Amino acid sequence: MAPDVNKIFDWGILGCGWLGRAWALDRIEAGESVWGSARRARILSELEADGIHPVAFDSSLETNEVWPRCRHLLVALPPSAGGETFQKAAAFGHECDWTVLISSTSVYPDSDGHHTEDDAVRRISPHSGACLLDIESHFGAAQTTILRAGGLFGPGRHPGGFLRNRSLTNPADPVNMVHLTDVIAAISHGTHNRIQGPCNLVAPISRSRGDFYAAAGAVPASDVIAVRQEGRRILTDRLIGSGFAFRHPDPVTTVADMTPPTP
Repeated sequence: MAPDVNKIFDWGILGCGWLGRAWALDRIEAGESVWGSARRARILSELEADGIHPVAFDSSLETNEVWPRCRHLLVALPPSAGGETFQKAAAFGHECDWTVLISSTSVYPDSDGHHTEDDAVRRISPHSGACLLDIESHFGAAQTTILRAGGLFGPGRHPGGFLRNRSLTNPADPVNMVHLTDVIAAISHGTHNRIQGPCNLVAPISRSRGDFYAAAGAVPASDVIAVRQEGRRILTDRLIGSGFAFRHPDPVTTVADMTPPTP
């Protein structure tokens, strides 16, 4: 669908998947106009039905796609979209008032330690196979909030299915998770307050992996173990110091209140 060159949307969303779509619906409920990109025709039709202006975009194809103009841009693309796509997204973001990039805590080492934003290293993420710090480097901190999110969970993504029948490793290590509601709130907070550069986005109350996944019903209650304080823990001091208040600060009580997925 060709964009109306005279229309400026309140928000553009590159990568209107589980997170991007939730943000789009939040903005529509607030009375704002939104476009969102997706690859599959079925998803594009669903976006349109939700009141989201659909934009077909497949990062694996060489296209000269012109994205509709927007005041704010959320980049929620998977790292597999590739460096050139993120470069293009960053250049497009420079034409907007503000950009929010969803990154990941995979920028930090897997070794023990309590990590702040200054501890990021150039490494290949074991989850995505991409160097997220390289992706972040395309975006100018002067007009971009970079949210380094922990593991995402929330409606439609229950942690009970994360292990996929595998045994839980390192149950005493800290769990670094964040609820969808807090991600949405952080996008709004970062944009409204023009928070520059990276901010860690992880539920601030430290709990063990065993405690979390037992509360999610994914492992036996016997796996509940006190958190190992010297384990790998991502700190959220910068975001909290900016005035952000987590709606779900304790990942264990939050996941315990969620309805488990239907088998």
